[in-house]
Amino acid sequence: MAKLVLAAVIAYLLWYAWQRGKALRTLPPERRRALIWRGLSIGVPAIALVLVLSGRAHWLTAALAALLPIARGLFSMGLRALPVLRLWRRAGGRGFVPKFRTAVLEVRIDPGSGAIDGQVLQGRHAGRQLSSLDRAELDALLTELPADDRKSRWLLNAYIARRFQGKTEAPPSVERPDEEEAWRILGLPPGADRDEILHAHKRLMQKLHPDRGGNDYLAAKVNAARDLLLDGR
Repeated sequence: MAKLVLAAVIAYLLWYAWQRGKALRTLPPERRRALIWRGLSIGVPAIALVLVLSGRAHWLTAALAALLPIARGLFSMGLRALPVLRLWRRAGGRGFVPKFRTAVLEVRIDPGSGAIDGQVLQGRHAGRQLSSLDRAELDALLTELPADDRKSRWLLNAYIARRFQGKTEAPPSVERPDEEEAWRILGLPPGADRDEILHAHKRLMQKLHPDRGGNDYLAAKVNAARDLLLDGR
């Protein structure tokens, strides 16, 4: 009886694979690969289970076959994590921290949590963390900035808006950064490849996009940095 059941299952799977194989030829390559993986994820454990129930294989065989979908998921996760691992290794294991810097301010973005903080570089608050300043002190600092220092004014406005859940619009045009500034904004070491640039940009935009509680100005700066670094790649 067990032999008949096994033969019937195998015959059905072969027939099903043949039928699906004809349809697969008309599908795009990505869709085709996904369906093949799905078929293997179902078919291999099913055959292993039948073999175990019929006494023709050890139960470990079925357990290993059942791990096939999990192994594929882990493999896909590993491929997606490669850009992050490369960046972490290049940074000496310390990770990378995107920074926006002007003559007066440096603002840092935590790429994991999206937390924003920074430091005053010049003036009477030099050396203090922005998070240590209350709203009145931040507003006073804003008024003390030189009128022609537009970068510092926009950056401080962006920090205030992000910290206090306000809103600020990006200027009509964001100045194109130089290459050194672009690497710093994306938190990348010079020479990072295209995949690393795209991954860092995507990760930052998930935290800074205006539709996700982010900020127009910072998002525009991140986009400008990405565009510069991808030129000619």
